[in-house]
Amino acid sequence: MDEKEYLALVDRALDKIPEGFHETDRWKIPLARLEFEGKNTIIVNFNEIVDSIKRDENHFIKYILQEVGTAGNIKGNKAILKGKQKLRTINRLINNYCETYVICETCGKPDTVIVKEGRDHLLVCHACGTRHPIKL
Repeated sequence: MDEKEYLALVDRALDKIPEGFHETDRWKIPLARLEFEGKNTIIVNFNEIVDSIKRDENHFIKYILQEVGTAGNIKGNKAILKGKQKLRTINRLINNYCETYVICETCGKPDTVIVKEGRDHLLVCHACGTRHPIKL
């Protein structure tokens, strides 16, 4: 096989690669959709966010409520927070939560789980195998 044939085969193979195959962002941090009811803020897509980040909904809402400094609860597939909260604030908290409890510090992938070993909680990455201690 000469160089011309080889390059033709390489070109043909590259043409068969599907669109978007080389993109590295297969997962994006979810964004909240808010509604306001009286003096309450409702995260309409709360269950979608929890499903996307694959974490316990009670831990996630506890984190949000603690950071905002308010009371609230989960009702159905929505989260209700007391007081009016800004969309920018809620999205920043989702981002912070994901950076702390979802995304691997080493490889930057979201393929992690939280594992309890003794008294410690570890963020274990299935992509690279790294184990980071975290505080719950």
